[in-house]
Amino acid sequence: MAVINSVEILSVPFTNLRKKTLINDFLHPRLQDNEKTFIVTANPEIVEYANKDSDYKKIISESDFIVPDGIGIVYASKILNNPLEERIAGFDLMNDLLKLADENKYRVFMLGAEQSVITLAAENVKKTYRHLNLVGYHHGYIEIDDAVLVKKISDTKPDIIFIALGFPKQEQWISNHMPLFDKGIFMGVGGSFDVLAGKVNRAPMIWQKSNLEWLYRLIKQPSRWRRMLVLPLFLIKVIREKNKR
Repeated sequence: MAVINSVEILSVPFTNLRKKTLINDFLHPRLQDNEKTFIVTANPEIVEYANKDSDYKKIISESDFIVPDGIGIVYASKILNNPLEERIAGFDLMNDLLKLADENKYRVFMLGAEQSVITLAAENVKKTYRHLNLVGYHHGYIEIDDAVLVKKISDTKPDIIFIALGFPKQEQWISNHMPLFDKGIFMGVGGSFDVLAGKVNRAPMIWQKSNLEWLYRLIKQPSRWRRMLVLPLFLIKVIREKNKR
C-alpha cells in the first residue's frame, strides 16, 4: 500500500491525496479487508474548534484520514508552501463511497438529520443507486451514549456508516462506538443528508469549480455570515504560523 503523506495546518494533519487515490488505493482495500476506518472531513471551522477543545482534537488526531473539506484548507496549505493535492468535499466523497457500495454490494447505514429528512434521503439514495444494500437508517435526535441504538446498527453489519450529527457530536459518536463494531468505514457527513433529501441545494457546478461554493451558500443562507467570519480569522492565524516558521 502506498505511503500516506500529510500536510499539517495549525497542528491538524490533513491527508494529502487526490480523492480518486484515496478511494482506490486506501478505502476500497480497507473495505475488502474488513479494516475499521475513521474519516474526518475537516474545514476551517473544525480546525478552529479542535484548537480550542483538546478532547476533540485528540479524537480527530486519532482518525485514519482527515480530508480537506473546504477551500480555506487548500488556501492555507498554499500559504504554508506545502500545497494539498486537492480539496475533497465530504459530499462528493460520500457519493463516491455510495457508488462503490452499489458496485460491490457493501452494506450501508445512515444515521442523522430529522426523521422526515433521513427518510427522504434514504429513498433518494436507493433511487440513485439501484443495487445499493442500504441496511438501515435512523434520525439524529439521539443520546450519544445510546447503547441500544449502537447495538441495532452493529447488528446490521454495515461496511460503511455515514453519521450526520454535525461536529463535534458525529466524531464523538464515532470515537465512542467504533470499537464496538467488527468492521466498517465511519465518516461524519455534517449536513449532507439535507442535500440528499433535496431540502438544501448544492451550488451549481460552475460555482464549485470556481471554488465559490461558500459564497453561493452564503447568498442562499445569509444567516451563515457569522460562520463565514471564521475563514478570514483562520487565514490570519495561518499567515502568523508561516511567519513563525
